[in-house]
Amino acid sequence: MTEAFIIWLTHLGYKCVVSAGGAQFYNSATGKGFPRNVMIMANGRLNKAATELFEEFKKYDPFGEVAA
Repeated sequence: MTEAFIIWLTHLGYKCVVSAGGAQFYNSATGKGFPRNVMIMANGRLNKAATELFEEFKKYDPFGEVAA
């Protein structure tokens, strides 16, 4: 699920920077729909911005679009 979430973030336009602390995602777009400082920490935990986007990601059903 995490790999799919990362692919989804990059599809939205986020750029990833990987460090020892985890993966941090940046986006040039601004606004409520594109939170800043999205981070997946090295232990797998998500920060607040990443959690908000993950809740949005869980609503997204790409296989439902293909099957229909």
